Amino acid sequence: MEESQAPSERQSLGSLLLKKRKGSTLGLDSQKWIRAFFASNASVTIIVLVLIMLFLLKEGADFLGTYKHELEIYRRAGLEFCDIVDRPLAEHQQLTSSLRRALGASLDTISQKARNRRDTYFSLKRQVEEASALQREALTAALEQTPPAAAEILTPLRQQLFAANAKAVTVITLSELFSAGEADSVRAELRQLTPEVSDLPAFLRQLSADFAAKDETAKETFGALVETAENFEEAPEPLQEVLDEVKEHVLETKAAAVEFHTMESGRLKLVEAAEKAKDAAEKADLLKEAEASQAEAVDFKERIKTVVSRADELSGKVHDYATAVQKAATNLPKTGGTAEATAMLNEVHRLLPQHIQEMETAADQLKSWNPDKSVSFFSVIRAFFFGSNWLTNSSWQDFFGFVPLLTGSLVIAFIAILIATPLSITAAIYTNQFASDREKEIIKPIIEFIQAIPSVVLGFIGISVLGNLIKDVSEVPWLQWMPGFPIQERLNMFNAGCLLALMAIPTMFSLSEDALNNVPQAYVDASDALGATKLQTVFRVIVPAALSGMAAAILLGLGRVIGETMVVLLVAGNRIAIPDFSSGPSVVFQPAHTLTGIIAQELGEVSRGSAHWQALFMVGIVLFCISLIVNWFARTFVRRFEQFKA
Repeated sequence: MEESQAPSERQSLGSLLLKKRKGSTLGLDSQKWIRAFFASNASVTIIVLVLIMLFLLKEGADFLGTYKHELEIYRRAGLEFCDIVDRPLAEHQQLTSSLRRALGASLDTISQKARNRRDTYFSLKRQVEEASALQREALTAALEQTPPAAAEILTPLRQQLFAANAKAVTVITLSELFSAGEADSVRAELRQLTPEVSDLPAFLRQLSADFAAKDETAKETFGALVETAENFEEAPEPLQEVLDEVKEHVLETKAAAVEFHTMESGRLKLVEAAEKAKDAAEKADLLKEAEASQAEAVDFKERIKTVVSRADELSGKVHDYATAVQKAATNLPKTGGTAEATAMLNEVHRLLPQHIQEMETAADQLKSWNPDKSVSFFSVIRAFFFGSNWLTNSSWQDFFGFVPLLTGSLVIAFIAILIATPLSITAAIYTNQFASDREKEIIKPIIEFIQAIPSVVLGFIGISVLGNLIKDVSEVPWLQWMPGFPIQERLNMFNAGCLLALMAIPTMFSLSEDALNNVPQAYVDASDALGATKLQTVFRVIVPAALSGMAAAILLGLGRVIGETMVVLLVAGNRIAIPDFSSGPSVVFQPAHTLTGIIAQELGEVSRGSAHWQALFMVGIVLFCISLIVNWFARTFVRRFEQFKA
């Protein structure tokens, strides 16, 4: 009877506990409180995300309108007219630079040794004079006295100077450019340096004469290249003179237009404040101040007449320039004194026809240019999303084309993922399937610890260690066959990609291992039952089943590296230009800038509400959208993996 009653008693006790557990707190179910607490936290996350989106849109929404206004002034004031010629002329500067470098490299084959001997002597002379500066100044002061100091005063000062010279000579290192006899002559002359003699030492005069003779011989040997470089450099001078006069006028017009826009914006704010003012006296003061700040609008049509009137003259100068360049190019040799010089000359030969054609096209565009053509929103969108120039704080015109930034971000992210994917995936497979428990205790904490390293510390490592290491390795003689070696820039996209790969590995490793762990055990048991080996089970069953999860890990790693700021800001080189993909694989060793880097670098230096400020927020909006897209793809892969698992 007692045993039969025990279950009912236990049931009554359980019902009592359940009633207590479901008891109300202030009249509400405690489980509802818990559910409401977690729901509120989830809601906060959603609200924060929405607020971030609204904040970005609020700050960047007016960018297109502001940029449209700036481009309208750019056109109506005549700056666009000047840029029709100025942009091709920038290519002239690059071609001239290539010719100068080719000429310098060619002349150095004859005159470099003589110049180095002369410059080395000058350097030694300067070192000795700096070492004996105090004694030299004392003797100079005595010599400049009126009347001059007595001999008994000058003699000890000379001796002190010669002693200081001799001491300095004993510690200087003479270059191997001098023979033993020449080195003795240099030392002897340096010991006798004195302010009383203004002429150069005899051996230094001889070295200078030797260099002048060698330089003259070099210029005669490469006379055609010298003449071409000089003619090419002088070719744009008449065109540049006219263009500078037009530029001065259009800059005055732009300054007046900007001043009017600023004054008018301030006046409208005062009028708006006056309309909201409740006090009559305050309203009257605001309206009076608004009336005083009223400025006269710029008459663009009247001022642009001066620019348009010189279109024919400027077009004629462009034709003259193209003719002069074409004539100068007829004497341009195809080979230089070195292989590097020959390569630069070949590059000039390749680019010259295109440059001349662009100048001829510019001459035609000057005549057809229309300052009254409207600037559409489509052209503004195209200028931002497809523009190749990001030029800010310019005295001429700011341009906000984010293609160079997007390209830099994508190339660096591609390098990082290319490095991180095999390392993280293979590490996850080994740790999950082959490593012993002891190895797991070592491998997993070390990889996960990388995630705790501050990105700024990794940036320091990239600047001081990795950058120098990559540059030193690129200079190893037997590695010169590799594209881009030896590299010229220590801070480049490859350096940044390596560090970002290191930062992405922990995330990709952990998620890949989770994907491997989530493969149903039944798959493994079935493979073992069919007699598969361990390797066959891993690479034909487990890894294929976890591919969706691994793909999601790679995408999340991609989102991690695209959103990184400090590392790319420190080690990517920060050159705002589209990488030269024509150079092939060596493009990875070029410097670049990124979407995140430009925001971090420039946001603190711009005025709030300006076009530059709004452009940076537009970049932030684009970056935010890219992150959302990457995470959406990652989530899609995860869902596919979950369906496959089910």
